[in-house]
Amino acid sequence: MKKNITIVDIAREAGVSVSTVSRVLTGKVKVNEEKRKKIQAVIDKYNFQPNALARGLISSKSNLIGILTADIRNPFYSTLFVSCEQAATERGYNLLLCNSFSDRLNEFSLVDRLSQQKVDAMILIGGAPDEINTDQEYASKVNAIAEDTPVIVTGNLTGANCTRVNINEKKAMTLVMDYLLSLKGINSIAFAGGSCKNLSKVILHDCYKTMLKKKGIPYIPEFDVENERYDEVGGHEAMNKIFDSGKVPDVVIAVNDFTAVGILKSIHEHNLNVPQDISVVSFDDTYIASLVTPQLTSIGYNYWEFGEKIISTAIKLIEGEDVPSEILIEPKLIIRGSCKTEK
Repeated sequence: MKKNITIVDIAREAGVSVSTVSRVLTGKVKVNEEKRKKIQAVIDKYNFQPNALARGLISSKSNLIGILTADIRNPFYSTLFVSCEQAATERGYNLLLCNSFSDRLNEFSLVDRLSQQKVDAMILIGGAPDEINTDQEYASKVNAIAEDTPVIVTGNLTGANCTRVNINEKKAMTLVMDYLLSLKGINSIAFAGGSCKNLSKVILHDCYKTMLKKKGIPYIPEFDVENERYDEVGGHEAMNKIFDSGKVPDVVIAVNDFTAVGILKSIHEHNLNVPQDISVVSFDDTYIASLVTPQLTSIGYNYWEFGEKIISTAIKLIEGEDVPSEILIEPKLIIRGSCKTEK
């Protein structure tokens, strides 16, 4: 019988990583059944019993959670990160933040870097997980990481072994449309910004068109304008394109607050006023919504609850608990001065 067998020896013979052997020994995180059986067979073969030091090493955690965002300069991501940081700190965890700047190659590299840092869990906010058509190379990379490390995403990532914490986008647009259609004089509604390569945008867009039809409001193609950018430049370009059609909508729905800033700028450049001539409503209810004039009517979320759900889900997975495959965050409409209020 081989003497002084270690978990490294077990991992080598079973053809798995050391961390996977550790997870089988602690039983705190689910492991692929085929791998578990291979590992258990080697453990039984050598009647392996970890000593006290080995048990300490096996159960050790870094108490570090990695977060990768698409662009921390976007106030949605920065606000959500701060909420996650607060929730993690309260539970004795530290966060390691990486920012891909919406660059795919950079995003791939940073996923690997976070994995190499031996984080206890990985959280992916924006970027590839938001895309309607999942990059299968990216999904495979996430699956390889998820064998040893829980992965949580805010988005889709079809085919990847991860848990999703998402905003209830359909309800968000329903709240917007119900409110707008309760107001007097609303006969045309534009939707500006965002890319239909993005799952969130697709859900919002489908609900927008469905509710226009349901309420008997005409769908005007010139008022349905995409833009790859989710910032003030993208909003300015999208609104200018709407004005180039020669038509003026009663309301413009901005894909987010950042985009709405550019929309407001374009409206003012065309010598029109908000909300007297055009109402504007947006999504995310970040600090921007209260800084612009007039203040934005916007769909908001309880960011503390959002961050807490992400972190608590990550920690439950770290500790081997079962969690739902998807958790939804409920939206709320915050009414301010950028919309006509007469009903």
